[in-house]
Amino acid sequence: MKQKVLLVDDDNESLLRSLRHSLSSESYEVVLAQNVQDAIEKSEAGEIDLLLMNLDSPTEGGWEAIGEITKENPFLPVIVIASQAELRNLAEAAGTCAFVEKPVDVPMLLQMLRKLLAVPVPRRMERVCNLISDFRHVPSGSADVHGLLHRRYTAPFHYLGLPQSRWGINE
Repeated sequence: MKQKVLLVDDDNESLLRSLRHSLSSESYEVVLAQNVQDAIEKSEAGEIDLLLMNLDSPTEGGWEAIGEITKENPFLPVIVIASQAELRNLAEAAGTCAFVEKPVDVPMLLQMLRKLLAVPVPRRMERVCNLISDFRHVPSGSADVHGLLHRRYTAPFHYLGLPQSRWGINE
């Protein structure tokens, strides 16, 4: 069965087409939402496996929509895409799994998406309960984005004295 990705974007048609094509070619079922209200309705109507939201849209309520959607499904992985790096802290505070800066490195985004969807529910529960922090940030314009993410996925990481964990989610 194909995993469903809810893709929300109402202002960047080229990014929407690119992501839709890339996700479909990777055998994901893409559910498109034209705005945040449409996203909430589509998330309530059917089981989705991941929310991918562009928050550069001029429509208000993107952060509220994330809260509404994750209230119904707290273990849902959420990736926010934005061109403003200062939104990173808001994304992390909103409980999203990742923040991707524009321009989007699509192969890196697909790799991140695969890893997030592979996380077992107990691990997602730990993240939701703030027992672990596995927030990912992909900066734009980095010449070595692949190296950066590799180091983040494999580097040891400590959080409030809990046992050592890894950025990689294959534990």
